[in-house]
Amino acid sequence: MSNTNCCSQKTRTIAAYFVGGLGVFSIMSALAYLVIGQPVPAVDAARAELRAKYRSEIEAASLPALTGYSLDPDALALGNKVYRVPVSRALEIAADDFKDAAVGRAKLLKRLEGKLKQQSFE
Repeated sequence: MSNTNCCSQKTRTIAAYFVGGLGVFSIMSALAYLVIGQPVPAVDAARAELRAKYRSEIEAASLPALTGYSLDPDALALGNKVYRVPVSRALEIAADDFKDAAVGRAKLLKRLEGKLKQQSFE
């Protein structure tokens, strides 16, 4: 046995990185193949009907809040008077406020400052 090495330290380091990279790539490829190869269960008609029923119930429950005027009960419990308005009316109000962009922005910033003001209990 001779003490001469066939490769330098730099060559062995590069080879180790190359083999490590190939190993990582092969492991990731195998995991991706296993994940993609899993069968996806199809949504059957009964499940689709159940989902449609739940959606219609949720839409029916939220319809009055979207189309009618009312006080927000959660805000009222905290002592704030917050009114709910229909979406179409809210868009009209926002459009009216921002006909003049500078005035609308000033109103918006004034409301924001009022909300962010710290209350003093002294």
